[in-house]
Amino acid sequence: MKSFLALALLSLSFSAQAALDLDALREAVRNRSLAQLSALANSAVGDPLEMYPRYHLLSAQLANTPPDDDIRAFLSRYDGSPLADKLRGEWISSLGKRGNWDQLLAEYPKLDSPGTEAECYAAQAGLARGRNAGALQVKRLWAIGRAQPDACGAVFDWLFANGQLGTDDTWTRIRDALSRNNTDFARQIAARVGSPPELQNKSLAQAAANPVKALLGYGSADRRASREAALYALSRLARTNPDAAAAWLENRTDNWPAEDRRYGWLQVAETAAKARHAQASAWFGNGFPAMTPAGRAWSIRAALRAKDINAVLARVEALPAEEADEPAWRYWKAQALKARQREAEAEALLASVASNDDFYGLLALGELKTPVALNPSLPYRPTEQEIATMRARPGLTRALTLLNGGWRNEGVREWNWGLRGASEPELIAASMLAQREGFYDRSIYAAERAKGFSDISLRYPLPFRGDIEREARSNGLDPAWVYGLIRQESRFITDARSSVGAGGLMQLMPATAKWVAGKMGDKRFNPADVHHAESNLQMGTFYLRYILDRLESHPVLATAGYNAGPGRARGWQEPDSLDAAIYIETIPFDETRDYVKKVLANAQVYRYAFPKAPTLQERLAPIPPRGGVVDAP
Repeated sequence: MKSFLALALLSLSFSAQAALDLDALREAVRNRSLAQLSALANSAVGDPLEMYPRYHLLSAQLANTPPDDDIRAFLSRYDGSPLADKLRGEWISSLGKRGNWDQLLAEYPKLDSPGTEAECYAAQAGLARGRNAGALQVKRLWAIGRAQPDACGAVFDWLFANGQLGTDDTWTRIRDALSRNNTDFARQIAARVGSPPELQNKSLAQAAANPVKALLGYGSADRRASREAALYALSRLARTNPDAAAAWLENRTDNWPAEDRRYGWLQVAETAAKARHAQASAWFGNGFPAMTPAGRAWSIRAALRAKDINAVLARVEALPAEEADEPAWRYWKAQALKARQREAEAEALLASVASNDDFYGLLALGELKTPVALNPSLPYRPTEQEIATMRARPGLTRALTLLNGGWRNEGVREWNWGLRGASEPELIAASMLAQREGFYDRSIYAAERAKGFSDISLRYPLPFRGDIEREARSNGLDPAWVYGLIRQESRFITDARSSVGAGGLMQLMPATAKWVAGKMGDKRFNPADVHHAESNLQMGTFYLRYILDRLESHPVLATAGYNAGPGRARGWQEPDSLDAAIYIETIPFDETRDYVKKVLANAQVYRYAFPKAPTLQERLAPIPPRGGVVDAP
């Protein structure tokens, strides 16, 4: 007898039904109530979101007795939807755990975006049927210095047993794990090389807590395990005393293999570069050519801080082609060429960078004295019928319903999935639809994928204009800068929440919001105020002004301080003045470096609405010498 769900799926009709109660569904999912999910699935027939309770009902049963017939019916009925792909991935994991290799091999090719676990189960299934292509593909995962799903273990065992992986690969993975300070994982991997004592918990804990003492015990480090432990201790020492780490490398590693010495220098140099150490660029010279992509990037940044134009040019020209093509390195190569009076080459390179509205593209445009062409010559204007057609597209209908119901993650997934393969006119129609609905992040997402067709106001919208202008002006701030910051922080979503707890349009942390409210004299502060547009803007602009006043009134420092804290922004200054673009490029936090570039680029583009706003070049005035006191949180 077919189950209820299979019968229901076969007899679906799309007659008008009461809308699915998303709050009830949320509660049923939270409680894993199969009875409630079944009832909701039954009552949701014909609803645009009918698949949602059905998905959660099936997903909740996968850990126990998976209803394979019901899953097949679901996948058939909702083929091509993000939930079908999600359920198929979960089912493949269930099939893998049960060793149902034939069914797994039949379903795996239908998976749109296989995750690592699914890939490893598919490799296991292939090995069970005498095929090793999947296992050879999984081999690349071994080089990643963090744990992989349990499903990969059997594949790795096969790769070792069949000579596809060996002792050197194990040491490479141990080294990578230790470079990430993942000592527990390094210890686990060390079992494949006999679990040497230098790589056990006690030894590695001492290397982290007291690297100087640990290094005394490694002597000549003639054993591989001793060298890897010593390199780990050196990396920890370099965080607090790079000079001591460099001296140890200089004096204690004469008998080491050259590759290990180079790796040690790169570890010390990269750490020193992030701390703005004067010798970082020179130390990188001891590490060539054994460098990672991150190491190559930091070698260029260290040369920029050292104002060593020859090293900048040489290191950019030594980059692999894919890395050399990045806008940042093309821009800095152009600056190095300019410094060597190779103007024609520099101009040609800047022209190649000046093709986008990103930070270095806009910077290059400014240097070329070329007007910023913000609006395409013929932005596409969709008709009302085209917008209505996109609204009726099932995936977008589901997305808007979910977003309006507070299911943001699911709504975003449906929206993005629903626009796959969309033409540029369709993307513009979808962007206008999302903007009308108030989902500016989805509007920007669609418009950016049709950049040649989209009006600037879709990619850089102006919601809450009255409130933002009022609060910016009242705090003496440039509205274009505030808009640029909000676009990066929240994409204008009032209830946006970050992974660390920041909330609202200007993404205020709860403690910061409470502190700001106190500074503003608000004795009735409520944490929920962070998600009210007006109060968030009041607190956010006040805080931005507060930071600006304490960071030399410099927008670059204040932008960095807004993201990473004003104390860090000040700590990244030099005793002497510094080129602002170099300051930005050498910010040690990847997130903050990217954030500052994007906020400033956004602010430049928003000059289309605020033409009196400072230009990007004006915002990039030299960073003043370090000084003053920061007391903001």
